[in-house]
Amino acid sequence: MNEKLDKKEKKLSLKDFKIFIIMILTFYTVAIVLWLALDTIFYLVNFMIIGTSVGLGMGLWPVFSKKKKHKARQLSQLLVGAYMFFGLGCGLIYILFGYIQPENMQFEGFWFWLFSGAFAAAVIHYFIAKILGSFLFNRGWCGWACWTAAVLDYLPWKKSPGRIKKLGVLRYIHFIISSLVVIILVFFITYTLDTILGVVDLTGTAVDASVKHYNSIIEIPEFWWFIIGNIIYFLSGIVLAAVLKDNRAFCKYLCPITGFLKVGGKFSIMKIEGDPETCTECGACTRACPMDIDVSQYVKNGMRVTSSECILCMNCINVCPVKNLKITTKVDKKYAKFIKYKE
Repeated sequence: MNEKLDKKEKKLSLKDFKIFIIMILTFYTVAIVLWLALDTIFYLVNFMIIGTSVGLGMGLWPVFSKKKKHKARQLSQLLVGAYMFFGLGCGLIYILFGYIQPENMQFEGFWFWLFSGAFAAAVIHYFIAKILGSFLFNRGWCGWACWTAAVLDYLPWKKSPGRIKKLGVLRYIHFIISSLVVIILVFFITYTLDTILGVVDLTGTAVDASVKHYNSIIEIPEFWWFIIGNIIYFLSGIVLAAVLKDNRAFCKYLCPITGFLKVGGKFSIMKIEGDPETCTECGACTRACPMDIDVSQYVKNGMRVTSSECILCMNCINVCPVKNLKITTKVDKKYAKFIKYKE
């Protein structure tokens, strides 16, 4: 039986690469539109790098064997994560243009850039990937591109023991506190983006004179906002994972970005779907879900997985013994929240 399934997996068609094609076309379109609209070639380079990185993982997923499919997703996570962390967060991508300018891509960085009135850097990233993008790709960013999750997914506690309902409120508290901190700094203490922004000019002619110049990246305040924020995220994520024996505990209980992603995630046109007629109700999909979604309940009720907790990791698709699950693109008429809680 297993040999037959393995042979079946090797017979790929264009349909197997539908998500890959949608992803590549979307990111490349965004790259070209922003390049032409803002007359800045950086956006062409930036979004083509991210789109290619995510697309590579998506393209390899149907090609890899069942035991190795998770490596396709990890490749995407590492490529995007490395670029977002070093290229943008540390500003090293700008070496191509003759300077180094760190950009705080963390949650607080988004607010600093937004309150400055600049539709650039973290604002564009959050708007496309985590606000507008979630209406199309659900919370695919969490599953395929998050640099924090790229590290946490390598921790040993991959089988979730179930969700702790009361802890879920912490991520919304984190959202509010982080937002208020920046609001107070910007509007009451006048500690604005201009205060933390800085650049290291490598050529002496490449940078806007209105931005503060520094001799080293470690002298730039925004660099430290990004680095310290990441240290807090990684440490809290690792500690929480160890205590709760759950790699994705940070995503479920502490990540403030969920406040953006869950809005579009619920109404996303891209979701997991299964056929209740061919489902064997074995429960493998539910057990494999790192976000504690009761996938089998959705299938049983003839619904797509409408939970805004779904990160489109496709673990459920991979483990289904009858190949009953797939990603579909359409608009849902009914919604439900089926979550597996810890007893």
